[in-house]
Amino acid sequence: EGDAEAVDSQRSVIDLQHFVESTIDSSFKTSREGEMSVVKVTFEGEVRRGRVEEVTYEAVVKVVNELVPVQGLVLRYEDEDGDVCMLTEQTFDDFVDQCKGGSLRVTAAGHRGRRGRVCPGKIWRQLQGEVTHEVIAELMVRHAEVAAVMVERKAWKLDRVAWWWPEKVRPVIAVVVESLRDIPEMTTCRAGLEHVLGEDLAGLGQAVRDVAREFVVQPVEVQKRVAEALSVHLVPLIDRLRGGRRVVCGHGCDERIWGGRMKCRECPDYDLCEGCYEKRGEFHGEHEVPGARSTTRKWTSLWEWGLRTWS
Repeated sequence: EGDAEAVDSQRSVIDLQHFVESTIDSSFKTSREGEMSVVKVTFEGEVRRGRVEEVTYEAVVKVVNELVPVQGLVLRYEDEDGDVCMLTEQTFDDFVDQCKGGSLRVTAAGHRGRRGRVCPGKIWRQLQGEVTHEVIAELMVRHAEVAAVMVERKAWKLDRVAWWWPEKVRPVIAVVVESLRDIPEMTTCRAGLEHVLGEDLAGLGQAVRDVAREFVVQPVEVQKRVAEALSVHLVPLIDRLRGGRRVVCGHGCDERIWGGRMKCRECPDYDLCEGCYEKRGEFHGEHEVPGARSTTRKWTSLWEWGLRTWS
């Protein structure tokens, strides 16, 4: 009789476990079908909102394609650590688990084709040239370790650039020094950059290498402060660093154009740099030279600097 009571008690416990598991499964299914029916898609900086009747991978992809009618979209989401993950059929359950607040949040983006050519209609084409200090700061923090490794390898190129183009490099280094002035964690490396400015940029590569090393080991909060301080001052300098591919100013300076490239609408091969454009009325007033850059957007490199820019 005692054994029978023990068996009945064990069966009751098992039945209770099954009941709890079924209740959890049904509530999770209900939450998938009810509360988590809203899909929010971030595309080109704006959020687009849609709904799905059933939370499945196919349904979410269908809604995203309706909200963002661009072929070949790549969907991503953030996990609990803030890492960006690719949304696929295999990762969909993890994606649903990460969503909070009853909404399915994804980021839609395009991709590049062979040899870096921009695929027609993709997000890369719409976002060309949209560089803000927030974007620069986020990139600096996210890719700090990669940038530090690159600086280690390219330090000798920085020395060569400083020797060839000191008039272009000196304003950038001065801005960096001023940006780091109110950040005590970067005092040592800032002093190294100040010494470089006083020595005609000698040893620039080593000084930048020290800045990168110090930046990587700082906490994320300090990295964000440094990145925001630098990006606010560096973004206005990006246009000055932009060079045209084999484009020479058509006026007296006869130098490669750095920064804005102003094209004459009537003369086929007449370009002006920003400095000569301000004085265009003195030597080229008969033709209209609009204050806009060339619409030809190609990736060029600042060669020995290893940066990428538009021309």
